[in-house]
Amino acid sequence: MNMKNILKLVGITFALLVNTAVQADITYDYIYSYTFDNGEIVSGSFTGSENGNLITNLSNITASLNGIEFTTNASGSLYAFSYVPDNLSPDLTSHASGVIGPRAAWASGSAVASFDGTGNNFLFIDSINPDGIFVNYFAIGSAFGEASSVAKGSDGHFVNEIFSPAKWSVIAQTPVPVPAAVWLFGTALLGWLGVNKRRH
Repeated sequence: MNMKNILKLVGITFALLVNTAVQADITYDYIYSYTFDNGEIVSGSFTGSENGNLITNLSNITASLNGIEFTTNASGSLYAFSYVPDNLSPDLTSHASGVIGPRAAWASGSAVASFDGTGNNFLFIDSINPDGIFVNYFAIGSAFGEASSVAKGSDGHFVNEIFSPAKWSVIAQTPVPVPAAVWLFGTALLGWLGVNKRRH
């Protein structure tokens, strides 16, 4: 295979890889809100990957209760956990967050939101330890047992009710750009192909 064909093959492979990566996980910035029966509102934003009805890989998380911002970690983001039931110990138990449900554990990094609310399973919190000391948190768990929605604000105010998907809203704002390194590599590759073409 001559150099011209090798370069064509490299270019086609790169284009296919970028296209596949972009289509596999479309990443957006989102804004969300949940309105409790008493009119109180939790709202905020996060970045995530769209996978059908689900939004995964949540990061850059913010939240506020009635307009009062939650405290975040040093990066400016709340921590994200999901609620994973223990099928071997199905007895009901009360957790530090106030959620009552099957004995379970909060799993770090696997939080999930959904467009219609039916797949929500997340805890946005200001601490890396959900069973330790924390000030703010917002949790929805419609993906397990009796769904619950809980929020506690900076002033210690607490609100809790059975979750209703109809009161959940999430809207995609803008696609997050493909990492600069990918575009840089693509630009360099195209430039190299152009130089090589002129030489021949």
